[in-house]
Amino acid sequence: MSNKVENIFYANCGKNDIESVYRFMKLQSYLIYIQRQRKIRDIQFDFEDYNVFRERIKEAIESCQSSSTKEVLESISMNIVDYIRDGANDSYKQLLGCDDKELLEVFKLDSLMGPNLLCSQTMTEDYISELVIKLHEGRSSKKIADLCSGKGQFLAMAANSYRDSELFGVEMILPNVIESRMLLDMMSAKFSVLNEDLFSISCAPDYDLVFSDFPWRIVTHKDICEDKANTFSFENIKKNADWAFAGKAINSINENGRAYVLMPTGALNSTLDEKIRKQAIDKGLLEMSISLPAGTRFFTNIDYSLLVFSKGNESVKMVDATGFHTKGKKKKLKVDDIIQAINNNSSEYVKIIDNSTIIENSYKLNSQPYFMEKIIVPHAKQLQTVAETFRGIQYSSKQYTDLGPGEGKYSVVKISDINDDFLDCSGLSTVDMPEDKVQKYLLKVNDILIVSKGYVLKATYVKDLGGKQVIPTGNLNVIRVNNSDVLPLYLYIFLMSSKGQALLEQNLAGALLKSLSKKALDEMDIPAIYLDTQEVIENRYLILQDKMEKLKKDLKDLEEKQSSIFESEVES
Repeated sequence: MSNKVENIFYANCGKNDIESVYRFMKLQSYLIYIQRQRKIRDIQFDFEDYNVFRERIKEAIESCQSSSTKEVLESISMNIVDYIRDGANDSYKQLLGCDDKELLEVFKLDSLMGPNLLCSQTMTEDYISELVIKLHEGRSSKKIADLCSGKGQFLAMAANSYRDSELFGVEMILPNVIESRMLLDMMSAKFSVLNEDLFSISCAPDYDLVFSDFPWRIVTHKDICEDKANTFSFENIKKNADWAFAGKAINSINENGRAYVLMPTGALNSTLDEKIRKQAIDKGLLEMSISLPAGTRFFTNIDYSLLVFSKGNESVKMVDATGFHTKGKKKKLKVDDIIQAINNNSSEYVKIIDNSTIIENSYKLNSQPYFMEKIIVPHAKQLQTVAETFRGIQYSSKQYTDLGPGEGKYSVVKISDINDDFLDCSGLSTVDMPEDKVQKYLLKVNDILIVSKGYVLKATYVKDLGGKQVIPTGNLNVIRVNNSDVLPLYLYIFLMSSKGQALLEQNLAGALLKSLSKKALDEMDIPAIYLDTQEVIENRYLILQDKMEKLKKDLKDLEEKQSSIFESEVES
């Protein structure tokens, strides 16, 4: 971006808020540009007087001979209030001195401000658009669609790369629609951008390239309009809409087309979405899953991937591109390095995984687990064959008030109470609840508690309840051994070993907030080795545990003596 455009922007930020400045500067640039292109007659616009500006826009519409430009001007005329601000004429006068290239650069002010803008979640970073364009090289691109097209950043890059393509966008936020229409009209693109809710329209399988950078993890409470080609069904989609957006993109590609969809990692691994992912693999719709570096989006630091959908795939190209980014605070994708790794099928970063293998792995589509070394468990048995598992009790503080230790009937274990190998029940908060509600959640000696949802993986063993009735909260999984082939403490020791921790890590879903589902826990392999060996392991563990406790006590005594040296030597 030129220093001239940046200087105009910053000079006007003191007079109005950032959002308003970048919005009216874009409109001013657009109107100056289309005047120079003779699409409207010469008009002196006023961006500080609502009524005057409305009259000038009417004049522009009447003088306009281009149908696409007239459509943009008409949409502006219905939203004038978004562009009128005190002091806005100053930037207009300054922009009159900019050349055409600089006027186009005004539309990149979003990338300059990045996460400082409230609307950064509706922005697609240029390097992501570049990655998609380069992945699509050599393929047909006559018709291109962007579903949730935001401010038109991707469509603009597509217009630059494919001058003769027909561009189509769908976006429900009207100011974004107007902005993208202005930008594409300045580029003389063939375009149509609808102001619609994507879920309310029926998509047609007409496009060679479909892109979607939708708002992640939103909840939909409405029915999703069926598409003309129901390649991807919305039947199993409940509230989380991530896969509904992906389905719309899939249903919009033609027989040889590709859909490129940005997805949060959680949607690729979670048990809740497994039935939805199933059809993507069973129908051969996923061609590539590219894990991208966290911290390369304006609005979030969570892990995410670019999924590439097409038709007739018997395997998926898994790509671990998490290391391809620039250094520093504002990380960016190293697009050329990613493309080179994919094109060269580098074994370090690319693996071809048969659909049958993905099915065996519960339809997990995040590439990274497929790069992990397979963990061999001796005498393997699934956990569900030797133990029952269940989640702790779900309740809110509105339903039942947390009480201090000893004040309520039932002691409550929370994630924050999981700090040692053995559960300490002495200081637990308490609660009063109906007996029939808590009965099935009451802990027993030899139970194992493991965090089911949180930022770190923690576990503890119930060696003694101290005569209390204890219940775990809903963010904890309980493992209760019910088979004599496995000793409970031995199982806990295995889960806390490096091999056990690695197995648990492979079964975690989610990006920042990790979750361990009951299904993943039940199906995890554990080593049911000979009982006498299990007993030896338990005994050695307890001996070491006892030594550690004595060392902790000795350390505490030494710290107390150290802190009282002055008093003992001077004041005694």
